[in-house]
Amino acid sequence: MTHRIPMLAAFLAGCTTPTKRDGTSALDDSDPATRDSGAPGTTEDDSGSPTWRQPNLTFPVEAVNLSTEAATLEVALTVDPTDFEIVDWRSRLVIPVIGHGYNGSYPAPTLRARVGDSIQVTASNNLSDPTTIHWHGLAVPFEMDGVPWMFDPIASGEEYTYTFTADKPGTYWYHPHFDTEAQVDRGLYGAFVVEDPDDPAVDRDLVLLLDDWREDQSLPVDADHVHGAHGAEGVWTVNGLVQPRFEVVAGERLRLRLINTSNQGYIWLSGGSTGLLVIGRDQGLLPEPEQVDRELMAPGDRVELLWMPGTDMPLPALLDIPYSLHGGEALGETVPLVDVELVGTAPSALADDWPSSPRAPTPDETSPAFVYTFQGSAHTGDWMINGERFPDVTVRQVPVDEPVVFEVRNLSATEHPFHLHGLHMELLSRNGVPPGQYADVDTVNLGLYETIRLRSTVHNPGTWMAHCHILPHGDGGMMTVLEVVE
Repeated sequence: MTHRIPMLAAFLAGCTTPTKRDGTSALDDSDPATRDSGAPGTTEDDSGSPTWRQPNLTFPVEAVNLSTEAATLEVALTVDPTDFEIVDWRSRLVIPVIGHGYNGSYPAPTLRARVGDSIQVTASNNLSDPTTIHWHGLAVPFEMDGVPWMFDPIASGEEYTYTFTADKPGTYWYHPHFDTEAQVDRGLYGAFVVEDPDDPAVDRDLVLLLDDWREDQSLPVDADHVHGAHGAEGVWTVNGLVQPRFEVVAGERLRLRLINTSNQGYIWLSGGSTGLLVIGRDQGLLPEPEQVDRELMAPGDRVELLWMPGTDMPLPALLDIPYSLHGGEALGETVPLVDVELVGTAPSALADDWPSSPRAPTPDETSPAFVYTFQGSAHTGDWMINGERFPDVTVRQVPVDEPVVFEVRNLSATEHPFHLHGLHMELLSRNGVPPGQYADVDTVNLGLYETIRLRSTVHNPGTWMAHCHILPHGDGGMMTVLEVVE
């Protein structure tokens, strides 16, 4: 059974020391560690002239847990006007961002919980516009999903408390789902890590938020200013820093959790001569680690890497190969996202305790229950699924707790990361070819003129958004709804 949604009100309609819009610092000036004479990438001499320098890689702070109860994470987040600058110390380019921040900071605090924890996040909106928080990749109750088409957003000056259980370990992230393109582009996003205590131990478990910035953030995001559309990339940052220095210790094991938070930028990762040891993607650890030469991260994607630096191995690397959303390698040179420096003389650690439980993909033998066809053009700004633009869309209905197989096709000249809220999916095939192993996803890239098949046991009742995670495409209408009915 299907039915149609009538047209609804429009919706969905980072650095110096961050400052709130009232001019006060977002950090504590009484702490010498927070007092910096300039932006990362710069210092100032006695004359006040900038002297450019390479910053050291820093990581988002972890949100303070206000709860004293076991297995509970309670966090207070304010949503603030927060201005900052992106500083490219290599070219001496400074990109001012009239931005937003959670708790007055960019990057936003990392929320870290354990699987099974009860989560309570109170969001207080200090913006002049409404906002929400969506928990990307987490299967939360429908009322907690942060999509305001059936529930009111958080109005200016108001607050809302999100409550749910973190029931699956993995690397997730949080961001608004109201005026999404603009609010995310201004820096409103943070990592949400759900740990599994049974995972092998590592010396450091680190979050790397990847984003790209246009040279003039005030330019509209349209057909003339689309990242990668004409074969050029923006300025990529790691935790708000351009090509920072990343010091690693010989003999340690590092778990790197990378999140592509960009509105529309694809990042094509290379590990150089060492390649990349991928241990996890969207929905947690892979059945067995994969050694790859390159890893494509579409907007919304996450990937977990295991690094084991040592003097007996080539230095690990994170390199960016320019990539266009119109498919394939773009103009420009491969550049480091970070400059890795090794400290110490120990040999590399071992990974013989890392779990490996090979699992083949489910055979792609079931006819799809329905098809989503992606269509549109950057030159018109019209983006559609099955010829429909949200919110005037046909809602597909599927019964709860029954497996459903569906197909997603791309008939446009741009790639699209397909993201489904509230549920996760198994990738069955891409153009009829199954993946190398079982692949559990919530965001999957749809290449040029590709067809993918997906399977989900739709265990979570609700009316879930399904959309392209190139945010201007989603806001332009490339969004629909899948209803799971009891």
